[in-house]
Amino acid sequence: MSERDLMHYEIEPGIVIKTENAAKPESQSSTFLKLLLADLPHVSSSVDFGCGKLRYCDAILEKTDSLAVVDSEIQLSREQILNGTKSTIRDIIDRSNRIRIFNDVEFANLHEYFDRAFCINVLSAIPVIARRRQVMEVIRSHLRPKGACLYAVEYRNSDFNRMRSMPNARPWEDGFLIDSLRGFSFYGLIPPDYLVSMAKRAGFSICDMRCNEGSVYVWAHRA
Repeated sequence: MSERDLMHYEIEPGIVIKTENAAKPESQSSTFLKLLLADLPHVSSSVDFGCGKLRYCDAILEKTDSLAVVDSEIQLSREQILNGTKSTIRDIIDRSNRIRIFNDVEFANLHEYFDRAFCINVLSAIPVIARRRQVMEVIRSHLRPKGACLYAVEYRNSDFNRMRSMPNARPWEDGFLIDSLRGFSFYGLIPPDYLVSMAKRAGFSICDMRCNEGSVYVWAHRA
């Protein structure tokens, strides 16, 4: 596993957390977040870091001329159900002339800057706290001066108590691991104040913070 791989994490010998296991379908999108996205002014270029199953791709694309989507190569290339159809993200993106696709290593090496970034429910799927900051720093390094990133994470979830008690779950850092047929997944909860602190340490200034139904949304500007 490459040191630059920002989506896979070997936390113990033989235990690799693959963040794509936490990706949710478009049917589980947040109405609150979609309304927030619909209110944004239009920009020239955006990036969706940790695009998952393209849950918010269409909503983001409505507010930008061009969009770059970023995730692990496995997530981008594997066949899965996307918006009700079995396909791959690469195949879907190939049909668009406004969307480009990068795996996380390609993006880290990309010499290009964006007006706006989104990192939605990504940080809480990362089991190594130091690597969360690394992800934030990579995103910041690809923003234009005064560019902004919307970070969204969960800080409260009633399902977590049930999941924690399952026989295939065990505590890890600020969350827990679940061992399933797809491999290991990590689920963490990040309090609002801690998310703000992480963003500041990564070189951002905070513009706005909103909370809704156990999720926090922080707009962070490149300082």
